[in-house]
Amino acid sequence: MLAGVVALQLVAETALTPYWPLLFRELFGMHELAATGSYLSVCRFAGLLAMPLWGLLALRLPARSLIVAGLLGSAVFDLALALAPTWWTFTACSAGVVACGSSLVLAYPALVSVVEQDGRRDRRSAVVLFWAVFHVAAVGSTLVGAAVVGMEQPRWGLGAFAVVDLLLAALVWARVERRPAVETAAPAEQPAVAATTAPSRRSLLLLVVAVVAADAAIAVARPFFVELLVAGGTSVEVAGWMFLLPAVGSLAVLPVASRLLDRPGVALVPACALIAAAAYLVQAATSDHLLALAAGRLLLGAATGVLLVALDLAVFAQVGTAGPAFTAVETGRSAALLAAPLLATVLAGPSLGGPLLGSALLVVVSGVLLALHGRRTRVPSVPPTPQEPLHVVDPVA
Repeated sequence: MLAGVVALQLVAETALTPYWPLLFRELFGMHELAATGSYLSVCRFAGLLAMPLWGLLALRLPARSLIVAGLLGSAVFDLALALAPTWWTFTACSAGVVACGSSLVLAYPALVSVVEQDGRRDRRSAVVLFWAVFHVAAVGSTLVGAAVVGMEQPRWGLGAFAVVDLLLAALVWARVERRPAVETAAPAEQPAVAATTAPSRRSLLLLVVAVVAADAAIAVARPFFVELLVAGGTSVEVAGWMFLLPAVGSLAVLPVASRLLDRPGVALVPACALIAAAAYLVQAATSDHLLALAAGRLLLGAATGVLLVALDLAVFAQVGTAGPAFTAVETGRSAALLAAPLLATVLAGPSLGGPLLGSALLVVVSGVLLALHGRRTRVPSVPPTPQEPLHVVDPVA
C-alpha cells in the first residue's frame, strides 16, 4: 500500500509535466510560456506552505490517517480541476491538489521503516526500491499524460484521478494499521543526541542545499522539453517518448546501484554529477538529432539514478525515518523548487534549450556539495543503515 501511495503521488505530480503548454493551449487558448511557469510556481508555493503543516500533524497523528486525509482532499480538488472553466480556477484547484498531496510524502519514510523492520533488508534496499517505483511511475505517468492530452475531452482524464484517489484511500484505510507516529526517546540516548546537534546542523544544511540543487536541476529542464522538440518539428508522441527515456536509463542502472556506491565511495557522486551535466549539454546541442538526443537522455537517467539514491541515503542517515524530520527536509526542497519553474521560464525566453544548460550547472553544484558533505561528516555519502529507535511507523497489516 505504501509503495502504491508513493507511485500515485509521483504519477499525479508528473503525468502532465511535459504537456502543460499544450494543455493550456487546448483548454484555455493560452500560448504564453509564462502561463506554464506561473502555474507551476503557484503549485510549488502551495506545496511549500502545506509541507510543514503535514509535518506538525505527523507529530500527533498516525501516517495512515494523514495519508487518507490527503487522498480524500486530492479527490475533491481533482474533480474540481476537471470542471474548472478558466486558467485561474484551474490553477487554484491544482494548488489544492498539491497541498493535499503533500501528505503523501509521509509514505516514503514509512516505506523505508517498514522495509527495515522486517529484518531482511537494509535501508539501501528500501531507497533503491523507492527509486525503482519512482522511475516506473515516471514512465507510466508520461504515458498517462500523453493519453490525457490525446483525448477529445482531456477533462475526463483529469477527473479519473479523483476515482484513483478514492480507491487508494479506501485501500490504505483497510490495509495499513493505525499506530502511534512517534515515541519518546529514552533518557540515556539524549546526551549523545545533544552532543552532535551543532555539527549535524551544519552538515544537514549542506546536504539540504545539495538535494535542492539536484531536484532543481531535474525540475528546470522538464517543463519546456517537449515544447523544445515540438518546436523543432518532432511529433508530440515522439517527444513524449524522449521525455521518459531518463527514467528508462535509471531503471537500467538501479540493479547495480548498490555495488556502484560501495566501490568508488564518495568519488562516485561528483562523477555522476559531471556525467549528468554532460548529458544535459548533449541534449541542448542535439535537440534536432533524435538518436544523439536519445543517447543523452539515457545517459542522464543512468547518472541521476545513482546520484539520487546517494542523496536519499545521505538524507536518511542525517535525519532518520521520522515523518516530521523528513518533511522538514522536503520543505527545504519545496522552497527551492518554487523557483525552478520561474527559472525555466526565464531561461526558455531566449532559447527553449536554455533550461537544459541551467540544469547542467545546477547538477554540478549538487555533486560538489554532496562530496563536501561526505568529507565533512568523515563518512561515506552512503553510510551503513542504523535502526531508528525513536520512530514507530504504521506497519502494513
